[in-house]
Amino acid sequence: MEEKKGYDVLRIVVHSDRCYMSTDYIKGKQLIVWLKYHSRIDKEILFGWIRELLENLEHFHQCRGNPCYQYVNPYSIIVGENDKLYLLDLGSREQNDLLHLMQRRYVRENFLSPDNQYYQKISVQEDIYGFGKTVQYLLSAVEAEPALKKTEEFRLKNMISRCVNRNSKKCYQTIQDISEHFPMNRKKEQDKMLSIRKVLVCAVIMIGFIIAAAQTTGSKARNQNVGKEGSISNDLSDVQKVDGKILEDYREEMRQKQEQWEFEKQEIEETHAKRERKLEYELALLYFIELENYHKSKEIVESIETSEPFDEDFVKLCTYMDGQTASFTEQDIGELLERLKAEALNLEDERYAYCVSKGYERLNGEVNQEEREEESGEVPNIEGQEGEVLSGDVSGDPQEMSGGQQ
Repeated sequence: MEEKKGYDVLRIVVHSDRCYMSTDYIKGKQLIVWLKYHSRIDKEILFGWIRELLENLEHFHQCRGNPCYQYVNPYSIIVGENDKLYLLDLGSREQNDLLHLMQRRYVRENFLSPDNQYYQKISVQEDIYGFGKTVQYLLSAVEAEPALKKTEEFRLKNMISRCVNRNSKKCYQTIQDISEHFPMNRKKEQDKMLSIRKVLVCAVIMIGFIIAAAQTTGSKARNQNVGKEGSISNDLSDVQKVDGKILEDYREEMRQKQEQWEFEKQEIEETHAKRERKLEYELALLYFIELENYHKSKEIVESIETSEPFDEDFVKLCTYMDGQTASFTEQDIGELLERLKAEALNLEDERYAYCVSKGYERLNGEVNQEEREEESGEVPNIEGQEGEVLSGDVSGDPQEMSGGQQ
């Protein structure tokens, strides 16, 4: 592996309740480059990185003027010594080439919200969106050791969904919101479970008091009427009716709560299932478009329980793109691509149409190598030779340039 380069990064100092920003120079690699050479990562390091990135963004937002970083993506994050994460100082002239690189169309489409494709919006919500997409990319590019538990996967997917889905009522509004709900913070998780246990214990004690009070009331009533001949049986009957009514009301209340819980549980499970399917499709598209791992993309789509009409042909496209062309004739591929093209028109996500265009490129062979590298997200000379500087070419109209960090 090539030796690490130097980068100007942000060094944020926290004093009391204030944060101060300065610049430091470190040796390291961009996160997107680091991931190319490390397909496996310790789970504790993975969770630590997510917390570290949250902490850096939270402190950045607390600096004077409450600035927003604007370029949250794997290209602007540096892995330094001891695998510590840093944010690039995009105000440094030395980072102009990297800044231009992050303004390319492919980077913008994957790490900026759809209504902010030219960096025209500077807001905390955009930083949250970039954070969610960065974590999503990180999870798709590496395998944790030991493997993530199902509950950990579900909670991470839920966190990502609340970052990138701006139309959701539960979307995060600040970085602090994410920090408070980050599921891998063990201390907060233990505190939460302890609070739940305390509530349950209090509920059990209160129910015990209610039952004891009812029994005491019944006992007093029976004792007061023991000496009254002719009325003892009637009084006992009244007490039994009172106790029976309390028990009946309690059972009815429990039955209603059980029905309400079952309904809410079913609704939550359906919502989570829809979010999980959406995230699985997101992961399949990342493997297909960015990592060009067509075999993995095919496996993910095949594992989705509720499939879309597009899926069967998409699996065949993955097989073809993976180099398994023996079972396909040129006519078969042409017909397959025509069907996919027609089906993609009914899907809102334009990335499906992009996948189809990649199939046409492979079939026709009419697009040159330079265009394929740019469209596939390859970063030419991102590691570079000793002393070499990135070209910083930007795809699209010059008006797409934001002019650097605001």
